[in-house]
Amino acid sequence: MTNTFQTLECDTDILMIGKDTFTVERFKELARKRINARFSKRYVDKDANCSKAIASWLFEQSLEIIENETRITFGNIKLIFPIEGINCKMLKLGSKTWKPGKLRIKVMLEKASIQTMEFEFCYDEPLQLESPLDDIREREDYQQLLNNQ
Repeated sequence: MTNTFQTLECDTDILMIGKDTFTVERFKELARKRINARFSKRYVDKDANCSKAIASWLFEQSLEIIENETRITFGNIKLIFPIEGINCKMLKLGSKTWKPGKLRIKVMLEKASIQTMEFEFCYDEPLQLESPLDDIREREDYQQLLNNQ
């Protein structure tokens, strides 16, 4: 495996995850909805005696390197999950065969809301570019023509 993840930009490509199939566009819609729901989920902050969304809590936190001197606040958070990707197959528009690989999601959070979400795919084997002429080149009469030259 090359481990080179590439951003999926064609929303009409098809993903097969387990036994389920989705267009890239539909899978993005479902994932955004679920991720938003997860980060909007509320928990009870007993110290402040209130409930807060998990994403809001993340952005209220800061990392103190040296006590009371050096503090880093979280302005943007980039999430990649799962890092190694999940097994799936992709059927690209115009392709004849499913290509196995891994899918992962990159989310950029800013001020407790999703700013961008990208889907990345890494092929298990390097892609060999398909040509519309491949079918012609494989035909017997074409092969004979080549051999007669």
